[in-house]
Amino acid sequence: MATGGRDLRTRMSTENKSICDIALNLFKTYKVEISDAINTTFPFLEYLHDHGFITNEIYKDSRQSYTKRYGVQEVIYDVLTELEKTFDLSLLGALFSKVIMKKYPDLSNIYKIFKTGTAPPGNGLAEPLRETQLIHGNETVPTTSDNNSVLESQQVSEQSAQESEPAVISSDEDELAEASIRERRRNPGTIQHNNTRVNLPSEILPVTCGTTSGMLIKRKLERGVTMKCIRSDDGNWFSFEELKIRGGCKSNWKISVRCGGKPLRQLITEGILPVPPRVYGRRRLENSEKCKICQDEGKLFCCSFCLGFFHGNCHLPPVQSERNSWICTFCTIRMRPRSQRCYKESEIFGRQMGSEEKLKCDFVLLKVYCHLESNIFPNIPHENYFEQASQCLEKLRKLDEIMRNLTEGQYRRVEEFVQAMNLIFQDPGCNDSDLTEAEFKKNFREVFAIQKPNLNNSLLQ
Repeated sequence: MATGGRDLRTRMSTENKSICDIALNLFKTYKVEISDAINTTFPFLEYLHDHGFITNEIYKDSRQSYTKRYGVQEVIYDVLTELEKTFDLSLLGALFSKVIMKKYPDLSNIYKIFKTGTAPPGNGLAEPLRETQLIHGNETVPTTSDNNSVLESQQVSEQSAQESEPAVISSDEDELAEASIRERRRNPGTIQHNNTRVNLPSEILPVTCGTTSGMLIKRKLERGVTMKCIRSDDGNWFSFEELKIRGGCKSNWKISVRCGGKPLRQLITEGILPVPPRVYGRRRLENSEKCKICQDEGKLFCCSFCLGFFHGNCHLPPVQSERNSWICTFCTIRMRPRSQRCYKESEIFGRQMGSEEKLKCDFVLLKVYCHLESNIFPNIPHENYFEQASQCLEKLRKLDEIMRNLTEGQYRRVEEFVQAMNLIFQDPGCNDSDLTEAEFKKNFREVFAIQKPNLNNSLLQ
């Protein structure tokens, strides 16, 4: 008898662990929906705090985030993420307690998902578990029928809870979650989105928000949360707030905009998406200024000579702070007297990368950026957009690496800069416009006053 009892407890312990794993997967999957259902912080945070589910520190941080005008759903999502780290079944008892369910009736739909199904067959517990009960302490959460009637609550002793711990069994949702987890383990850099395999490191990610969908351009997101970084299926551009309005969503964009079922907040946390800066730039009611390089709005610096506007990081050298008489690199080069002497290509390439040489390299690199971001990228046709846009963005990423090396002084001689540029032009994966290469070489010869090259051994042929 004693041995049989131990075997039963062992079997039940294993089954309960499996049940807890299933419940955790469901909790992870439906964090966004739970956040949407909880529309006020009180009494949700207080209930979790009073029952020991969140620490004083988490409680205070959450209250401070809310007073700083973070959205309720965003604050709740952060709390749920913390609870995920120490998850056990008693948390569901708190989440679906009578107090919380009465305050947040929209949780009833989530509760139905958790209680759907039966326990595994053959364990002698199937019948009692067909009407799943989530127990917290001595409180039994009432089940909800199809006509939303509430069954009478039952008091369950701690011994009963230990011997027949309630199960949270899912149906198709669990199978999909498990399949998704297995697939992510095989391909950690991919995600399933609308029956399509998406490469997460790519420059463009498909996203949905309510009833609308589009393509998120990571490069534009890096410039700030207010940027029009999402291209819709009909070719229009939207910021996150504009996309929310179009899709009929009210929660924070980090929660409502999703890729492959994951909210963007999770992709940002995992490092898949950049953390977008908050942009507080000068704006007019009409005809807002745009960066001369990328054609986006935001915090811009104005050249006092040509009155053109630039993002600090779009310009070369980068603009660090506002100055009363700041002049852009384009104007600085144009204002200088043209050299009366022409130089051999070998003379220029052999030069050390001094301040004068670096300024001229900045100039020709900015010309390439301007051509790609202002002329090529905005005019990519709708047909085959993803492939062509990806090629252009890939070239821009490679240019970013050259920009960093140039800014940080990694090129000791001018020739090293030209060689790095030629590697990009020779890369078949980045070949979206032969005009870019021709223009670069033309501008380079002009700004460095290089005489007609010897075509047999020229890097600028």
